[in-house]
Amino acid sequence: MIAGAVLLLGMVGIVQLLISGMTQFGISSARATGQDMSSAGVAEAMSLHFDAVPAGVSDAGILFDGDNRRFGRTRTVTEIGDGGVRARQVVVETEWRDLIGPLSLLRTARSTVIISEFPDANF
Repeated sequence: MIAGAVLLLGMVGIVQLLISGMTQFGISSARATGQDMSSAGVAEAMSLHFDAVPAGVSDAGILFDGDNRRFGRTRTVTEIGDGGVRARQVVVETEWRDLIGPLSLLRTARSTVIISEFPDANF
């Protein structure tokens, strides 16, 4: 009977460890997806012609990953050129919620790039 109780206690600990590992995997997967979405938004802005990425424009969209998790993505473009070469800073933020037990935590991934009118301009 004592051996059964010890075995049961060990199995409960293993199940709790598995549940914790699955939760952490889900959190890290969402973080990687959010960062990938931010990086993809920056790559998209870099692939466009300079004038196709107008300053002062902020757009938002809702994206879903393969696990049907919801991510919100916002791109903000600001003019930063100080004369001579025109340049813009592109910031792409992706937000999502991690569910940890009863808690819902807002998470953010951010990617930033500076684009210029001339691709080889040095700052």
